[in-house]
Amino acid sequence: MKKILNYFTAMFLGLTLMTSSCTNLDENIYDSLSPSNLTGSDEETQDILGNLYVQLRFMYWAWEGYFDINEESSDLLMTPYRTYGGWGAQYINLHQHEFYAGIPHLWQEWYYCNKGITEANQLLEVPTIQNNPEAKAEVRAIRALYYFILFDLWRNIPLETELVTEQGYLPLQVAPEHIWDFLVKEIEEAVPDMSTDKKYGRMNKYAGAMLAAKIFLNHDAWLRGWDENSTLIMAPNAKNNRNLQSEWFKTNAQNDNKWYKKAYDYAKIVTDEGGYTLAENYKDNSRNKITSSEAIFVLPLDGAKASHNYLVNKCFVGRGGQAYGYSGTPWNGSCAVPQFIHTYDPDDTRLTDTWAIGQQYYFDDKTFPIYEEEQKVADSDPQRLTKAQYDADERHAKFGNSVGYYPLIYTVEVHSINNPGAYDFEGARFHKQEIVPGNRGTYGDDVCFYRLADAMFIKAECILRIGGTYDGKTEDDAAAWVTEVRQRAFKDTPAKATRTAAQLKGNSIYDYGVRECTTSGSANPYNDFQYDADGNVKSSSFTTYTVDNTTTIELGGLLDDLAWEFVGEHHRRQDLIRFMCSDGRNVYNGKTWFCHKNKADVGDWHNNVFPIYTEFLTSNVKLVQNYGFSDSEETQE
Repeated sequence: MKKILNYFTAMFLGLTLMTSSCTNLDENIYDSLSPSNLTGSDEETQDILGNLYVQLRFMYWAWEGYFDINEESSDLLMTPYRTYGGWGAQYINLHQHEFYAGIPHLWQEWYYCNKGITEANQLLEVPTIQNNPEAKAEVRAIRALYYFILFDLWRNIPLETELVTEQGYLPLQVAPEHIWDFLVKEIEEAVPDMSTDKKYGRMNKYAGAMLAAKIFLNHDAWLRGWDENSTLIMAPNAKNNRNLQSEWFKTNAQNDNKWYKKAYDYAKIVTDEGGYTLAENYKDNSRNKITSSEAIFVLPLDGAKASHNYLVNKCFVGRGGQAYGYSGTPWNGSCAVPQFIHTYDPDDTRLTDTWAIGQQYYFDDKTFPIYEEEQKVADSDPQRLTKAQYDADERHAKFGNSVGYYPLIYTVEVHSINNPGAYDFEGARFHKQEIVPGNRGTYGDDVCFYRLADAMFIKAECILRIGGTYDGKTEDDAAAWVTEVRQRAFKDTPAKATRTAAQLKGNSIYDYGVRECTTSGSANPYNDFQYDADGNVKSSSFTTYTVDNTTTIELGGLLDDLAWEFVGEHHRRQDLIRFMCSDGRNVYNGKTWFCHKNKADVGDWHNNVFPIYTEFLTSNVKLVQNYGFSDSEETQE
């Protein structure tokens, strides 16, 4: 059996393979794959497919993985420096778009996606896979998903489609059109042969169709800055091996909306053929074990054998887990960007389904408020600090950055990202994913990677972008699909669920602009934020307060709905890059928000991708860093 020698690690020489369902996490070990040690049975075929999914799990939820890099570089979620200490600067770099090659978040996705690609290439040479059309199509689709992730995050990547045996071989980066052409061919050939069976944790035809829809939906966003005249391609091999005849270079405007039509067509396969239905409850798609009729493709985790989902600890303050019966001690990290919380309609149940705000109560007695350092008071003591005592307490005058004997009340407002940072209870906390009582928390929570609502939104976006009738559907149909998804969030106020095409095509209601309070004007810093009669925080509460409303956002209403529905589902970075401002920049580069102050110049797209992590550059001397990035934070261009 041929072995691969590449620039990653000798770990690639062995395959660790899961059993067929991808939910049984006991492992079988194969030193190599060859006709002599394979029988070709269905059970064995499923066995050898399993390891491809393992890499997705690590990619997504290994520490500083795919969740973080997509969500924390956006305008919805952040991990600020906490004033008592903790939380590395890499989270602040993500939030402020000060990317450099030493950010640890850049390791997981590159490493595990390339590891998955290597293993897919190896499997595609095994006769058991070659002779099974469904299995072969599944391997090709998973490999395409890995390439999709790499291409979206870095663009300037190698293309490896078979095993290589030459000693000392190192992959070369290729021009983006080669990756695009490969992705299109690979997924369009794979989808028709994929199984329509719904196996938990496995890609089927409908998961493949979702991937195809995502590929075509993002074409124009990927192309910006990476066309034939691009300054963003640095690798000599990429510059010298262009294919200018590739359809990659044709935008939707130049191609009769071909890519949007294809994205729509593949999403339609899901909505019309898959038999999926919207879950009754929004949170059904974020359960510990997802049984939702909406889920198309799930990444299975396990609290004992694959416990990667650490959100319960990353998001909550020390005693905050007790509101959910969680017995661990969270680390007080991530919270919502305040401006995003202010966009919610108060009757939208996704607000409370997603965010913990205000006074927290014990899980087993929801009328009894939680205090930090509750151990200072005997359980039998009925005395509790009143709100007036809390406001007047002088502890913060002496211990301004310490968690103390205070009611655990999460505020929406936050002082800053790092100057001085966020105080103990500042920021709404993400609890969209189920927190299981006891010691499990979110650690075994599965990931709903694709779901029906996403397919419905893709169809709606494509119709709105085409700007007319396609497949007999109009912009009113697009609005109806978004409305249908919204209805479960407005069961008590159904009229508010309705969205019109005009609303979806209108500007975003997100109040963009810098917000930062760098100094505390009171003994209790939580009193720094003052509110008007309508409950809105006064601009005078901020040291820096700017309004960023000189540009409008195309389909801004739809962008808002994408945020409310898919926050925390690895969506937002890609959406912000795809949606354009009226000044020619995308939202990701062209808008400011909480402590995110710098806009890219018009035509500067280099922050649409990330730098390649330093370790991979030093491991493969043929890799060239993406344009505009350096290895260190201090010297980046």
